Amino acid sequence: MCTQQRIRASSRSPIPLLTPPQQRNIRHTQRPVFLTHRLLHYLACVKEQLKRLTTDSAFYGISNVVGRFITFLLMPFYTHTLPQAEYGIVLVVYSYVAFLNAVFTFGLEPAYMRHVAGKNIDQRNRAFTASLLFIGGAALVLIALIVWLRAPAAQFMELGEGLEAVIPLAAAMVALDALNAIPFAALRMEGRARFFASVKLVSIVLNVGLNVLFIGILRWPVTTVFLSGVIASLASTFLLLPTIHSHLQRSIDRSLLRNLLAYGLPTMPGAISIMMIEIIDKPIMQKLTDLETVGLYGANYKLGIFMMLVVSMFRYAWQPFYLQLAASDDSKKLMARVLTYFVLIGTIIVLTISLFIGDIVRLPLPNERSLLPPEYWQGISIVPIILFSYLWAGIAQILNAGIYIQKKTMFILYATLTGAVVNIVCNFLLIPLWGIHGGAFATFAAYFTIALFYAAAVRRIFPVHYEYGRLLRIAIALTAAALIWYLVPVPDFLPRFAWQCFILLLFSSILGLSGFFLPGEKTEISSLIRKLTRR
Repeated sequence: MCTQQRIRASSRSPIPLLTPPQQRNIRHTQRPVFLTHRLLHYLACVKEQLKRLTTDSAFYGISNVVGRFITFLLMPFYTHTLPQAEYGIVLVVYSYVAFLNAVFTFGLEPAYMRHVAGKNIDQRNRAFTASLLFIGGAALVLIALIVWLRAPAAQFMELGEGLEAVIPLAAAMVALDALNAIPFAALRMEGRARFFASVKLVSIVLNVGLNVLFIGILRWPVTTVFLSGVIASLASTFLLLPTIHSHLQRSIDRSLLRNLLAYGLPTMPGAISIMMIEIIDKPIMQKLTDLETVGLYGANYKLGIFMMLVVSMFRYAWQPFYLQLAASDDSKKLMARVLTYFVLIGTIIVLTISLFIGDIVRLPLPNERSLLPPEYWQGISIVPIILFSYLWAGIAQILNAGIYIQKKTMFILYATLTGAVVNIVCNFLLIPLWGIHGGAFATFAAYFTIALFYAAAVRRIFPVHYEYGRLLRIAIALTAAALIWYLVPVPDFLPRFAWQCFILLLFSSILGLSGFFLPGEKTEISSLIRKLTRR
């Protein structure tokens, strides 16, 4: 739009020729007006770009959040149709798949996106071709190697007899997902957010549908879970073929590929570290316990999706917000207020779900089933820990804004590597002592460590005066509510639901009596309550 405005401006009638003194006089008298118009034009262009950024982020966020929720729906399906050990196999194998996905793109996705920004079509296509063909060649080598070593790989993963077919299927998923990474990155760089989201959602819905068909209806073995994943990834590749065809060139630019790898390979440790925090607990738990324990742990771990979705949606809105906010004089005050509000809302979500998780897992489903089968209910005690862990993951997202604003991204790498090491060490130390609770506490320890690392870093490079007093009041209220819930039995004269509601009310009362709410916030809350009461 800004370009079109410049074209229209250039097509207007030329300004009549003036003598040099007249030109100097006009430049002197009209300079403020001219600069004002230039400033307004610049702000209009910035506003347009930010609007587009926010819109695209919403589409990427919706596809991510909806996709994760649809995948979450497979959890009750698996727990009702697969034995606990076979569900453990699904969790362990998909953990390895997720790890290899982070490895076999070789950091070329962010390298490609950085290289093509602002480049012409030919330069973009050369980067696309170099990245795609390198990943494709590596994917073929990966598949050949894993198929050749499938027997020892199955033995290492302790899959049991008759499940060697899982290995080549998992390798095919890794190869296809790695191959699709660059076309998806091209869609993002070209602003084709709707098509990006559509392809992602088609793949996810197809995967879920095939799982229901193969496992629920046809009663085929657990290997078909991974066959469904291969078909879904292949569907994404098929839908991306027009994008691949329009960008792919006949030859590969080897010098460009070296430059892309030189940028991309150093980014891999950070990406792998974050992935390890999410998935490494399942393989470690398998080695230290058994597949039944992994199935119990994984099913209840997935109930933390409620807080994870909140953090994901917040991240997609927060990133463009703080980038837009960075130049503002009040940016640090607003960041401090955002942290306070996020912690308050997140704490309410964590407390509410923790109080009612026992009722949630017993939600009735068709055929006299519940959200989780009774044999999994013994693991719901890890859900509050996972929810609280994701709360700290969200806090870390807020704290690292100053690092990105100051372009000190090496701190991100240091923080994630430290978090991954803490996670691995805690898993090995705590799982033998506390079982599934050890894995949950290891997840909390990792995100808590990352948040502390970010807090120490931004204190030096982008100091923000956070509202520590108000944050402390939230912590005190949450601690009091948790202690009463875990230490005080439900009174005989109260139903369980009333006791849960009383604890929520107690949390709110402590906040109110401690002076947490500011006068303006009290007015807004009162106004909201009146509106809800009228409705």
